[in-house]
Amino acid sequence: MPFGWAIDDDAPDKRAAGGAGPFALSLAEREQDPAAHGINCPSCRILDGDFACVGLIATPIPSAVEKWLVERLPEDIESLPGFLLRKAIGDFGYSGEFGAALRARGDLAAPGPFTRHFGPFFRRFTVSSEQLLEEMLGAGDVNPSHALAVLIHLGAISVDGATPLALDEGGRYGELVERLDERRARSKPTIAVEPGDDEALAAMKRYLRALWAAFALDATVKIFGD
Repeated sequence: MPFGWAIDDDAPDKRAAGGAGPFALSLAEREQDPAAHGINCPSCRILDGDFACVGLIATPIPSAVEKWLVERLPEDIESLPGFLLRKAIGDFGYSGEFGAALRARGDLAAPGPFTRHFGPFFRRFTVSSEQLLEEMLGAGDVNPSHALAVLIHLGAISVDGATPLALDEGGRYGELVERLDERRARSKPTIAVEPGDDEALAAMKRYLRALWAAFALDATVKIFGD
């Protein structure tokens, strides 16, 4: 089952359709003018793309996409992104059960999860692609703080032109959480869709870019499917 998503940014077209979900569905039912929509859509304006506020992640998700996600995890678990990743997994209980269920029913192409191991053997901390997919797609609609967490864990956001890595730089993220009016100017997505990307990877990148836009606009990303 594919996963659809839409940024609930209160764009006029979405209000007229009855919400972000009905608007996304309407795109499949009738042709619409992306330019006319984009003029008044906050998300499309800052993402600079036709209907960039909605998207679809088709299944089965290829193994290369799972691998790409794991490869974006922080190099050092003691860094700021690593600390926040470990805290999120502990606080929210991302066990990977959701991803394992996807794999069992054929929604993930690889026979098993990709993993990243941190630390020495007896104190090893392991993160899997199944846990990441649970955080990204299996924890319900994604509110702004949740979106920021995903972006930090995957190195997909910069603040003031750099990616904070040291623990004492955590205040930069705290400032953005508190100062909504500074989010768009001070942060940027670090992921771009490249011409050579296959459609599955491009779809995952568009989703991560949408998470940044939702955070910048203080909007929720609605998830449809599982």
